[in-house]
Amino acid sequence: MNSDEIIKRNLLGEPLSSNALKLARAIYNTYLTYDDLDMEIKFATFFKLLNLHPCKDSINDIQDLLEELNEPIAVRNFEFHGEVTQLKFVQLCTYSIKKETIEINLNEEYLHAHNTYMLDSFLGK
Repeated sequence: MNSDEIIKRNLLGEPLSSNALKLARAIYNTYLTYDDLDMEIKFATFFKLLNLHPCKDSINDIQDLLEELNEPIAVRNFEFHGEVTQLKFVQLCTYSIKKETIEINLNEEYLHAHNTYMLDSFLGK
């Protein structure tokens, strides 16, 4: 598939909340800074970013935002590393909540879909 054949589309089912956008951009910028899809970010960083008080409810709020960001997007004729898939569902990341941190693994396929196919892109803005 040539790049001139790619038609960008609206892939988000519904717009993301402002806090979800903040969180997504912070995660993405952390990825760009360290050039590593696997990250471990302290809760304190999220609390400061989202103006939350350090407590269990705030951790639950962060988890809700991560779930919002992980709504799968469907990409038709998805091409990745030379393989074309007629319909591919991809999520932003996987994550695991630890005692003082959240381990996040960004999905390389999602980043590719975001940059290549998504008209309603939101990372890095």
